[in-house]
Amino acid sequence: MVRGLIILLLWLPLFAADGFKSLMPKRNLSEHWTVEGDTPPEAWMLRDGTIATTGQPNGFLRSKKKYRNFILRAEWRFQKGWKPPKKGNEWPNAGFFIHAGPIQNGWPTSLEVQGYFGEAGSLFGVRGGKITGAKRGPFVKDRPEFGTWDRYVITSANGKVTVELNGVVVNEGTGASPEEGNICLQSEGWPVYYRKVEIKELP
Repeated sequence: MVRGLIILLLWLPLFAADGFKSLMPKRNLSEHWTVEGDTPPEAWMLRDGTIATTGQPNGFLRSKKKYRNFILRAEWRFQKGWKPPKKGNEWPNAGFFIHAGPIQNGWPTSLEVQGYFGEAGSLFGVRGGKITGAKRGPFVKDRPEFGTWDRYVITSANGKVTVELNGVVVNEGTGASPEEGNICLQSEGWPVYYRKVEIKELP
């Protein structure tokens, strides 16, 4: 009985009072994540309480567990210092894959909740993933300074996905396909940091 109580006490810090479980590793990324895509393992690291990536080459972290109905909370920011090119206005890219399945041409079949700075709030299918009624594009005009933290609350419930960006609901879609899968953190071209990644499973 004493041993069981000790085990319970060890697990309790992983769960917040509101039912969320942290996906932030304590010592090694492998506690919750696997490295996939073209990104070598050394391109991902724990740094000052964040999950950090060099951004090159492209790749992602995949959660060890699959999820169907959930609320995902997370923050991300890009490394400061980016300058727009002389031609075009391509912002650095990142993002979150949800309901992620097998890899197809570098990325998982999934839904992406965009971390690309100029199109934050976008929700769309990747590599065959589908979502009906969601928006994609630079439709969120009130953006923080580049290099500061953004916050997502992503709710997936029975095929309906709702995206809250910095406290405001900005996107919604239904008929999500795939209906379940892994959570992924994306690396695509520029150093990015993730923190406060936590999830609450729903019935």
